[in-house]
Parts: sequence; C-alpha cells; structure tokens
Amino acid sequence: MFNQNAKRIGFACKYMHPDQTQKPKILKEIQSKYTERSTTITWLNRQTREVAEQRLYEIAFDNIANLERLVRYVGSLPEQLRMVRIGSNLLPAYTHGDWAYFYRDPSLQARLERGYSAVGEIARELDVRLSMHPGQFTVLASDNPDVVVAYGYKEQQ
Repeated sequence: MFNQNAKRIGFACKYMHPDQTQKPKILKEIQSKYTERSTTITWLNRQTREVAEQRLYEIAFDNIANLERLVRYVGSLPEQLRMVRIGSNLLPAYTHGDWAYFYRDPSLQARLERGYSAVGEIARELDVRLSMHPGQFTVLASDNPDVVVAYGYKEQQ
C-alpha cells in the first residue's frame, strides 16, 4: 500500500510494459503505442522536402495520439502513480534551423494546439500530473552564440 503523503511517481518519458519477459517484437508493438516517435536531421535532409515534411507531420500527430493513450493509461493507475514526464522529442527538428519553418505554419500550429490542449484536458480530468523533461541533446544554456541561436533563444540576425 502506498503512503498517502508520498509524492507521485510515474512514467519518465518512455512507457515500459510491466512484463518485460515477452518477446522483443511483442514488447515493441505494445510499447510503441505509448511512446514518442522521432526522426533524425540526417534522414530528413536525405529526403525530398515533401517526403520530409510528411514524415514530420505524421510523427507530430502520432506523438499526440501516443501521449493521449499514455495519459489515459496512467489515469487508470493508483493516484500516486499518476504522473507523466513528457520528453522533448514530440516535435522533431522543431528548433533546427533548416526545419523550424515547418512548425511556423499557422494551420499546423492550430492543429497541434488543439491536440495538446485535448491531452491536457484529459490529464486534468484523470488527475494525471504532467511535467516536461529535456532530452539528452537539449541545450539549455551555452556561451556559444551559434548554439543559442540554433535553439531559438534569440532571433537569428
């Protein structure tokens, strides 16, 4: 039994199925429905712009759907386990200079806002605490002006 005064614990960015003894293929199938997808800049740059943009679009909305599934799942757990730490890969290439334009489209921004707002509403309804966690390559501070500009901390000159 959990201590009623205990802080919440929960999922740190990645869902891991409780039964890890299953075959890897089965685990991947189960876990992928609750885990964010991503891509690499290298892959995007090797594609035509149309193919790369379609991939970014699909990943962004798959990630919203996967996050919603995870929040709903966590919302069914005991209160002390109702916490999800969201990773920073939900919008791949968002801060990369070559691809940031993609996310500036007002219609895309509106759809993303609606999707994330819906997830937030579900989290509130189910009493699931949400937090954010930067990925290992997220740069929060730098004395290198190129890094600061690349990660959107000030407008490019």
